[in-house]
Amino acid sequence: MKYKNIISGLLLLSLCICLAGCGADNTKLSDQEVHPIGSEITETDETSDTSETGNTAEETEDGSVRTEIVLNGDTISAGDGVTISGMTAVISEAGTYEISGNLNDGQIIVDAAGEVELVLNGVNIYCSVSPPIYVKEAENVTITLAEGTVNTLEDGSSYDIEDIVDGPDAVIYSKADLVISGSGSLNVTANYNDGITSKDTLRIENGTISVTAVNDGIKGKDYLMINDGTIVVEAGDDGMKATNDTEVSFGYMEINGGNIEINAVDDGISAISDIKITNGTININSDNNGMKSDGLITITGGTITVQAEDDGLVCLEKTIAAEAVVTVNGSAISE
Repeated sequence: MKYKNIISGLLLLSLCICLAGCGADNTKLSDQEVHPIGSEITETDETSDTSETGNTAEETEDGSVRTEIVLNGDTISAGDGVTISGMTAVISEAGTYEISGNLNDGQIIVDAAGEVELVLNGVNIYCSVSPPIYVKEAENVTITLAEGTVNTLEDGSSYDIEDIVDGPDAVIYSKADLVISGSGSLNVTANYNDGITSKDTLRIENGTISVTAVNDGIKGKDYLMINDGTIVVEAGDDGMKATNDTEVSFGYMEINGGNIEINAVDDGISAISDIKITNGTININSDNNGMKSDGLITITGGTITVQAEDDGLVCLEKTIAAEAVVTVNGSAISE
């Protein structure tokens, strides 16, 4: 890094840190209408014997019913609440759905009125022209990474969508509040645009998550909150960001724990409003700014290391609590 950038970074810091789908037929998928993959529609007969169809549902410990969705390479089988169309499974009812197996070129769509939980129990989904997981509508969605499992999602380099401005553009794309939890692993490869995007709120509770994206890595609109987990992001643009620029109280990012490593071509962490860090270990390597906020950056705990080609931290005001250890471009920063 150039000498002037070191001085610039430290000067800005003195004003900065603040306390306080898919398949060969190229079927289109739009915001207005779901156009699933494949030409033949097979709906589960709710009166049929699940042992004959291969579609099962089991009762969980809390008495709720968990519906299985089994991916079999070029086919999908599922229980009640799911419509199969070619290599697309559309979830239309609230509930818990356990997904397992491999899908060569297809996707899971959530289009339901209530709360939906997707339990990823060792899945490998590739979708060439749309998101492997697309939450079109729901009250909120939780993606649970089952213990001991590795789950892999990847998209193609171009999407076949009608709305290129507001249409889906990430491997996991949600229009509803999204939570990612569980102790399993999730590997996301985004060849088209972003890795994980919520157009509402996005909260990561735990899990081992690896995201490689040609554009942004992990993005929430109203806010992006990380409470725990091991997260590695390789991004062709910003590593993590919160984007709501229309409401004053939103567009913020909060990190309360976890081990986070970000390698980004643009900003490592970016927020329209505030960035708040209370705990965790964060390592950022950025070709631009390490952390950038249009509001305040509040650091009250944790261990943070920033290596940036431009400014380490950019915002309005600064304070670092005694509990925090912050190193910017090799220089330890304290209040």
